[in-house]
Amino acid sequence: MPDLYDYIFKRKSVRKYDMTGLSELELDEMRGFADSLKPLYPSIKTACRIDSSVAVFCPVRAPHYISVFSENTEGYLENAGFMFQQLDLFLSSKGCGSCWLGLAKPISRVRGMASPIILSFGRPAENLYRDDITKFRRKDIAEISKGHDSRLEAARLAPSASNTQNWFFACGDDGRVDVYQKLFSNPVKAAMYGNFNRLDAGIAICHLYLATLHEGREFSFIKKDGAEEMKGYLYIGTVI
Repeated sequence: MPDLYDYIFKRKSVRKYDMTGLSELELDEMRGFADSLKPLYPSIKTACRIDSSVAVFCPVRAPHYISVFSENTEGYLENAGFMFQQLDLFLSSKGCGSCWLGLAKPISRVRGMASPIILSFGRPAENLYRDDITKFRRKDIAEISKGHDSRLEAARLAPSASNTQNWFFACGDDGRVDVYQKLFSNPVKAAMYGNFNRLDAGIAICHLYLATLHEGREFSFIKKDGAEEMKGYLYIGTVI
C-alpha cells in the first residue's frame, strides 16, 4: 500500500475534467492498484470496472468512471466505501481528479452483484488539490466525537454524500474507536441518504485506517458484542 495519508488533507472532489482521458498504460496502473485494495470485510465479494460512460443523473461528465460492484450482504456498503476510498486517494496521488457519484449507474451490471456507487476520474480541468486545510467545510471535531484520538482529524475530513458527515466516533482509553452512523429522523432524508451514509462510514474508516498506518500501528476492525447503544445512531463497528 503506497502512503496515501497526506492526500487526505488536500484531496477534493473534482467535477470538471480534461475529456481527452488517460492512456491505456495509466488505466492499467489504476486497475492494478484496484486489485490490491484492502477490504474491511474480506469475505464480501467485490469487483470494479473502468467504464468510459455510465448513466449519470447529475451534471458531472468525466472521461472515465469506476463502476463498483459488490455482493449485497451485511456490511457491503461500509466495505465498498472503505475499499474504494483507497482508490480515490490513489488517483489523487497520481494527479487525477475524482468524485463520488451517487446519482449514477453502470450501463451494464455484474450478475448477482449490487452497484452501490460510481467514481468519476480523469485529468482535472480545475484545481486538483485544496491549498489550505481551512477550505474543508466540515463539522468541528467536538460535534462528531467524544473522547480523544489523534487519528480523528483524518476521519473528520472524509467526503460524504451532500457533505452530511453523518458519522460519530466514541474513543476509548484503550485506543479503540467505536464508529456510528447518525440516523435521520426525517423519513425522506433517511430514504435518500441512508445507504450513502453507510458507504460514507466506510470512507471515514478508511481514513482511520490510513492514519493508523501513518502512526506505525496495527489496524483491525471488529463488530463487538454489547457495543454501547446511542439513541439516534447505528453502531457500525470498532477500530482497534
